[in-house]
Amino acid sequence: MLIDVSYFVAGPRHILNASTSKTAGADSLVVTGHIEEYIKKLQPVFLESMLGENEAGYAMDYLDMSDDEGNEDTEPSKYEIVCNKLKEPFADYVLFHILRDSSSEATITGNVRLKCANEYISPVNAQVIAWNRMVSANVKFIQWARDGNCPIDLVTQTNMLIKINQFNL
Repeated sequence: MLIDVSYFVAGPRHILNASTSKTAGADSLVVTGHIEEYIKKLQPVFLESMLGENEAGYAMDYLDMSDDEGNEDTEPSKYEIVCNKLKEPFADYVLFHILRDSSSEATITGNVRLKCANEYISPVNAQVIAWNRMVSANVKFIQWARDGNCPIDLVTQTNMLIKINQFNL
């Protein structure tokens, strides 16, 4: 995978009970499992949006291969170079989607607001911050590519380069 749960354990993307420990409590294991599922589901979407359909497929193949095997090559693959540049923005992309989905849960009778001991606040501001941080990193990535450093041909969707505000304008 492009990233792991460690991107959500501390810092600006911290998610309560996220843990890299295999011996963590039940709550941490559930949270970690949810984050890993978001990563698995969103990785192909993000890579396709940033690299284009063909190159995203090659990058996914590279990531699958690098997860399965140790990399004995001394020179990094062109997809390793590109994927390393996309880790931070992808983590923000995942956080954006987690925040979007975090305040309610679907039931057979409709969506319900989740209850807990903490007081809920709207995730909109945190979503905007995560998205805009991702966009800033994506713009730096595109600039890096335009400077002739990118070893592949990119086809980036413009929505990945547009900042948002809390009013969705």
